[in-house]
Formats: sequence, structure tokens, C-alpha cells
Amino acid sequence: MINLYLTNGEILLYDVDDWAVLRKNYRIIGEIVGDSLHTPSLPVKILPEEACLLLSKNIVNVLEASEEIIKTENDQNRLDEYETTLLSAQIVEYQETRKVQIEKIVDRIMAKPNENRSREEIIEDQLKRTPSVTKENMIWPVHLCTSNTTNKKTVTISDILKITSKLKSEVYSDLWERGYYITQGHKFGGDFLVYNGEPICHHAVFIIKCVECEENISPLEVIAFGRLGTSVKKRAVLASLTDSKVSYITINWIDS
Repeated sequence: MINLYLTNGEILLYDVDDWAVLRKNYRIIGEIVGDSLHTPSLPVKILPEEACLLLSKNIVNVLEASEEIIKTENDQNRLDEYETTLLSAQIVEYQETRKVQIEKIVDRIMAKPNENRSREEIIEDQLKRTPSVTKENMIWPVHLCTSNTTNKKTVTISDILKITSKLKSEVYSDLWERGYYITQGHKFGGDFLVYNGEPICHHAVFIIKCVECEENISPLEVIAFGRLGTSVKKRAVLASLTDSKVSYITINWIDS
């Protein structure tokens, strides 16, 4: 069973193998939210709608995992000690890496006119010019596991629906059952983007906006949503839930 963790209103996945299983076997995309020196990395944020689907099919457990809180002076001392040890190791590692880089170009520096320094002097000078690693720019590791899970609260679908809605969950599930790949659609003004295949290889074909049956939408909103879909070469679709069944209305924008 794959474990997901609910932390501060977000559902996170820390294991890369589990992510591969969810993506390859269940078409669950998620969103990489970690950052390691500007390189995307774990954890992966799982949409609440994705988590509801996975829970309903008994594919995952969702556990409540609050962030670690410093409670005592001893906790703070341990954190400070860890930070100091981590910083020292990074300083050594960065200096060694930088030295290798300098050694690759030192011959070109020595070949410059009026360059009389020795190879060792040039390397030492270049190392002195190298920016240092500090507490402000050091890299903190991304932990790929969490602490003991035996005492953590199990999160239910009802708990997750508090951070989304039944409508969005039902729409996501319906689209997933139809064989589509689905990602978050906020950047295109919708709730979901829908793909015919793996998003790495395909462009989205639909922008889905979830609308409650009782919700009033002005003509201007409909026009704006339809024009948006046309401008990004996607179909704009309104999704609603009527009598426990998901229905869709596609907005086609035709220039006259």
C-alpha cells in the first residue's frame, strides 16, 4: 500500500518509486513541488481529487503528518548542530567540486600574455574568488521518508473533501474512468486540464471548469471562458453534477 501524507492542507508523496507506480499504472500525475538548487525534486503534491480516487480504489493510505515543531531547547540545539554539520560538509564538497572545474581551465589561464603564476597559485587564487557557502544559500536535503507512522491519524475521503468539493472529486473520477490523464488547470483558468495521453507527450485537449448546478454564470463569463479555450487551442468545457451524474457542456467559439 502506498502512503500519502496530509500536511498543512496539502497531500504529499515522498517515495519516487511509489510516484512511478501511480503515474505508470494509474495515470496519477501530481505536481513536483520540491526544489534542490533550482532543480525540481520530491515531494510530489497529489491533488485532493486524485487522493479521493486512489482511496476509493484502496490503492493508497493517507496519513496526517503535521510538521515537526521545536518544543524544547534541546530540540533547538539538535537542529543547530545538524545545520552546522550540514554546512561544513557542503563547504568542503563545493570547494572540491570547484577545484576540479578550475583544473580543467587552468592551462588556458596560464597561456594568457603576462601570466607568470604557477599552476598551484592560479588554482588557489581562483578558489579564493569562489563565493562561499553560507547558511543563507546552503542546500537543505529533501527527506524522502517521514517519521514513525504508527501513531498518525488515518485520513478519510470525507476529510479530504474538506479541502476540495464533491463536484470536483466526481468530475475528476468520471474523467479518469474514461481513460484520460488529468492535471490541475488553474493556469488556464479552469479546474482541470485533460489529456488523451501522457502529458509529457501530449498537449491538453480540454479545459474543465466545474460549476454547481445552482451557480449562476454570466454570459460574459461564458464568452471569456470560450475565447480562452480557443486562444490556447483547447476545448473549454463546463462540468456539473446532476442527480449524481456528471454532465458536460462544450463551448465552441466560432468567428463570424
